Amino acid sequence: MSSILSFRYARTALLIPFICLILTGCNSKETTPFEHNYQFHGESTHWAATILVSGKGKTSTHYDEGQRSFLLEYKGDYADISHSIVRYNYKSSGGSERGSESPPGTKYIRTSSKGTGGDIQDKDEFIRVTVKWNGKKEIIPMKITSDK
Repeated sequence: MSSILSFRYARTALLIPFICLILTGCNSKETTPFEHNYQFHGESTHWAATILVSGKGKTSTHYDEGQRSFLLEYKGDYADISHSIVRYNYKSSGGSERGSESPPGTKYIRTSSKGTGGDIQDKDEFIRVTVKWNGKKEIIPMKITSDK
């Protein structure tokens, strides 16, 4: 009888750590490396905008390393905006940006940023860039044009 009880205790003692290992493994996050290179582009009557987003990481929520570049181009003559204050902004799942040029030095406004821990950009998202200048306002709808 005592050998049966010893066997049950031994089996239970081995079973408990095994169950703990299984439960711990089920709660851990996947760490499959990934790399994104997205290009978003859009145009309105007077403006064109491009956003380049690249990043890589090991989790599905944040980039370990990321970079974002933004280009806003006036489609008309530079003289039309050479004495203006140009304000712009956008918000996306991967970040947001707001700025102004007073007056812009060229018909192009460029910005870029680099960092770690940024939110992952949703490639299926439509991004809206708002531009204000000379008492006018345009919204540039942007969608993904390249996914490498």
